[in-house]
Formats: sequence, C-alpha cells, structure tokens
Amino acid sequence: MEEVVVGLLAAVGSIVFYGSYAVPIKTPAVLDAKMDPIIYQSYKSFTCFATCWLVLIYTPLKFTWWGMLGALIWVINGCAAVRAVQLVGIGLAQSLWSSLSIIVAYIWGVYIFKEAVQNHTLSLLSIFIMMMGMLGVGFAVGSQSEKNPANQCDASQVDSSNELGSSLLVKEPKKFVNNGRKDASQVHMHRLIQFKGIGLAILVGVLNGSFLIPLKYAHQDVVGVEYLVSFGVGSIAITFIVLGIYWCSCKLSGNSFPSFKFKEGAKPALLTGLLWSLGNFLRMLELLLSAGM
Repeated sequence: MEEVVVGLLAAVGSIVFYGSYAVPIKTPAVLDAKMDPIIYQSYKSFTCFATCWLVLIYTPLKFTWWGMLGALIWVINGCAAVRAVQLVGIGLAQSLWSSLSIIVAYIWGVYIFKEAVQNHTLSLLSIFIMMMGMLGVGFAVGSQSEKNPANQCDASQVDSSNELGSSLLVKEPKKFVNNGRKDASQVHMHRLIQFKGIGLAILVGVLNGSFLIPLKYAHQDVVGVEYLVSFGVGSIAITFIVLGIYWCSCKLSGNSFPSFKFKEGAKPALLTGLLWSLGNFLRMLELLLSAGM
C-alpha cells in the first residue's frame, strides 16, 4: 500500500514538474535576451548532469550506453522544444507535444512491445478524450495571437546589427507595423511562423513519446533511477558535441556563434533544467514502483 501511495505521488509530481519546465522559457529575461535554443539547452544539460549524481546516495553507480542514446533524443528534443515555445507559445506548443507524446508512447508500448492492455477500446477512448482536451486548450490559447498577426514577429528576417542576427537558429525578428489593416504578407508570415512552431512541437511529441525506449532496453544493465547517471553523463557529452558542430557550422557559414547570455538567461535556463530533471526522476521512480521492482 505504501508503494502505491508513493507511486501516485511520484506520478502527480512528475506531471507538475513536466508541465512547468517550459515556463521559464517565456520569462521576460529570456525573451529579451533572445537566447539561441542550443545555448538554452546547454544550461538544461548542465543541470541534468549536475543533479544526476544525487541518486548515488541510495543506489550503486552503474552505467549503460543506452543512456547516451536517451540523452541524444533528449538534447534534440530540448532544442526543438525551446524554439517551439519561442514561436507559438507554451499553451499551443506544450499541449500539442504532450498529447502526441501519449499517442506515440502508447504505440510503442502496445503495438511494438506488445504490452498487455485490459481493455483496448477503453484505453484508446481515454487517450482520444485526453488528447482532445489538451489540444482544445492549446489551440484556444493559440487562437488569441492568430487574431492579431500584425503584432507577431517575423522570425525569418534578420537584423544584422543584432548579435543573434548572424546566428543560424535564432534571428532577430522585426516587428510588423500595425497600420490597422491585415496586410497579406504579414498574415502569410505569421502563418509561416505558426507552421514552423507547430512542426517543431510535433517533433518534440514524437521524441517525447520515444524518450523511454532506451530505458526499456537498458533494463538488462540498470533499473529505474540507476539509469539517470548514464543519462546525465550522456546529456552533457552530447551537448558538447552539438555545440562543437554548431560552432563549426557558424564559422563555415560566416555566422557568429551566439552568446551564452549568462547574466540574462542562465537562471531561467537552469531552472528549466532543474524542473525537467525533477520530473524525470519522479517518472523513473513511478515506473520503478509500478513495475513492482
């Protein structure tokens, strides 16, 4: 009975932290700093690496290369999530990737790994209802910005006087001039930005739903939270590799490598990483308890 209560609390805590980790991305400090998604992800990876060692307080040190694969999925996922929130906001982006994550995870579990389901029809109905609810909330929030595209930013235009203007991933947006009319080009550009953001949110949903697949195979080497050390080490290693590739790409293309914006963006980015890491730990704990290990 005690394990059931702890498992339920872990599940609720995981939902809270996972549902909150993207909030710091939209804080004024981060928005004003116009942080590059890969730079923002670097802070998240550092937090994940720094906190993963805490599990050694009560579990032995074990390592699996599956953690590296999980970290690769997460780093790509994290960069895409940051950019999606920047483009379409938390409400639309997170509701979209959350609902899609459930579908992808369900497909992996039921159809790929053949996990037992007591009532297939009811499980599909439950997923559909939950997905519609989350999407309804997300698109209701997103529709508010759709009503006024003149106030949206054109993410494809570059202001060369801005430091981020020469970055590969984040370009300094130019504000549309609101003259009281819906200019066709402005509406088109706004929809293009929405399309990019939604596309990235879909990518995040697919990766989120596949995030625990490496852990599924890693159970021969590690169990539950023992996986977190391998994942934390992998996250910082993969991030350094991505930063190296990004730096080379910037140099070869004649763009400047974006600043880490430590003063403006470090605290929100580290907080994002901490919230995500807490959610990830609680999810691992909940899975461990639900499996009866």
